[in-house]
Amino acid sequence: MASNDTGGGTSAKVARLATQHMKLDRLAVIGIYGNDTDPRALVRENDGTITRVQVGDTLEAGIVTAIGDDAVVLSRRGGNTVLKLPQT
Repeated sequence: MASNDTGGGTSAKVARLATQHMKLDRLAVIGIYGNDTDPRALVRENDGTITRVQVGDTLEAGIVTAIGDDAVVLSRRGGNTVLKLPQT
């Protein structure tokens, strides 16, 4: 039987972030997970592809050089691009 009960495991902030509207016609960070020593992120690319990334991975927009609590930094010859998680 299906249920909406998450067993108390989903915080209000996570639920809010997971259900908020966002413009999806551009590169965007849609989630950050992992820990301080092995951070990872979910990035939605321009074509709609969802890619799991870690520091050192290459995307069309650049190389992932850092992943923080609320942002991913991409580097390419022209400089850095900071992709921030949507704010609530």
